This record gives sequence, structure tokens and C-alpha cells, in this order.
Amino acid sequence: MAEAGLVLLTLLVGGLCGFVPARLPFIFPFVFNPVVFLGCLLFALWYWRGCRRLGAAGPGPVRRGFYYTGVAALWFVLQTHFEYLAQHMFFLNRAQAMTLGMVTPFCAGISWPGAALAAGAPGWLVRAAVGAWRPWRWLTHPLAAMAVFLVTSDIWLWPPVHFAAMIDPVLYAVMNLSCLAGGLLFWMVVLDPRPKPPCRFSYLARAGTGFFVMFPQIALGAYIALTGRDLFSFYALCGRLFPSISPAGDQLLGGLIQWIPPGMMNVAALIITLNALRLAEAQADAGLVPPPGAKVYEAKWTGR
Repeated sequence: MAEAGLVLLTLLVGGLCGFVPARLPFIFPFVFNPVVFLGCLLFALWYWRGCRRLGAAGPGPVRRGFYYTGVAALWFVLQTHFEYLAQHMFFLNRAQAMTLGMVTPFCAGISWPGAALAAGAPGWLVRAAVGAWRPWRWLTHPLAAMAVFLVTSDIWLWPPVHFAAMIDPVLYAVMNLSCLAGGLLFWMVVLDPRPKPPCRFSYLARAGTGFFVMFPQIALGAYIALTGRDLFSFYALCGRLFPSISPAGDQLLGGLIQWIPPGMMNVAALIITLNALRLAEAQADAGLVPPPGAKVYEAKWTGR
């Protein structure tokens, strides 16, 4: 069984990381996390298997490409030696956080992998996941998803909280996984390609959610980039990897990463959601048969 083979691989890599960590190449984990390691492998396997089972009814090559890109990005920032770099430079830490909270969830939202994962994962696991999620379904309200996203991404940038998370391995793992969970919730709500119904909220509500959330992110990133104070003393304590980058320069780069790329992705989400609205209207019009003698005077916002 493929799942059993991946579990054995996880145990093997965990043993190597425990006994010969200095001999492992960059692509191996710096801090081995069996949940993340095995999770990336399983979700890639289940998606691949689900796409094969669905055949032509499954996701196209573009959506599959986005999904695998998201999984690969998650793997790179959490289960390679990049994690060591992210623990010694603030701007690389922000690149890691942006990948967890924005890039990977954004790719997951565009790929919309639920049907493929349900077809590829074990049936008992799918039923258990559906049952476990049902009490938390209220979190898919756009306002709730926005609040969770902002809290899970921004609370870790409060300097005392950030310092505590960087010196505590358990809290550091909680920080990373909470950024990922909040990002997945938010982007799966915003980038839901379905019309209403079956989606509970309109395209415009989703588009507004994805657009307006960028303003707090921009404000926070601009403050970090432009302030004259050293907000994150941890990196001076642990020692920065690149002495040529000053603390002010490191913080400026980190603030720009927190500021500019998320804003661009929020605008992209707005365009994607409006395009989904256009496609849904086109599909509805294609199935509309006017009664004999009827005249249609209304013009859609798309200009048709």
C-alpha cells in the first residue's frame, strides 16, 4: 500500500535526521517534523490518485500545476535547510511566513482540490474529516475567515510574541502551522469558484473579502519597513547569517515582503473572483431559453 510506504520513508528520514543530521543535503529537513513531512507526501499522493480516478472530470493541467506548486513550496520552507536560514534572518522568516500564509493557500484555492482529494484519500478518512469540520463550518463566513487570517498571520509580528516563538521550538511550530491553517481557510473561501448556490456567499462578497483584507497587511508591512526602531531583537541575539545586511536593512526587506507581494496577490484574487463571476454568468446564459416572443433588454456588466 502506498500510504504504508510513505510512513516507512518518513521513519527512515526521521532516523537520518536524528543520527546523521550534519551529513544530509540541503533538501533534507533541518528540523524534522513528521506531521509536515508525511502530510506533504500523503496529500500529493491522494491528489495524484484522485486525479487519475476522476479522469476527464478531474482538474486540468493548470489547476494540477498550482496544487503541486503549493505542496512543493510548503515542503521547501518547512522541511529543508531553508528553515535554518529563516531562523537567522528576519526577511527570510517573512518569506517563509508569506509562503505559508499566502503562496501555498493561494495555490490550493486556485486548484480547488477537494474533489480530487476526496476521490484519492481513504474513504474513512474523508468521512472523518467531513464530520470533524462540520462544527467549524461557521468559520467559512467571509468576515470570520478574514478575522482568522489576520490574527494567525499578524499576531506573530508583535515583537514580544515573535521573540517568544523564535526561541521556543513548540511555539515556533504552532506559529508556522497556524499561519498555514489561517491562510488555507481564508483563500479557500475567497477563491471558491462555485456560484451561489452551492456556495453560501456571492462572488462579490468573496471578492470584497479578498480585496479589503490587504489594507491591514499593507499598513503593518509599511510600519515594519519604515520604522526607525529595531523591532525584532531575536536576530541580533542569534546572529544574522549575512553580516553585510544591517539590522535596519533586514527589517526593511522583511517589511517589504510583508507589504508588497500580499497586496499583489489580493488584487490578483479580486481579478480571479470577478472572472469566475463572468464565467458563471456565461454558463447561465448558455442554458437560458427565452420563451417565444420574449425580448431581452438587460445588458450584463460584462458588456454582452
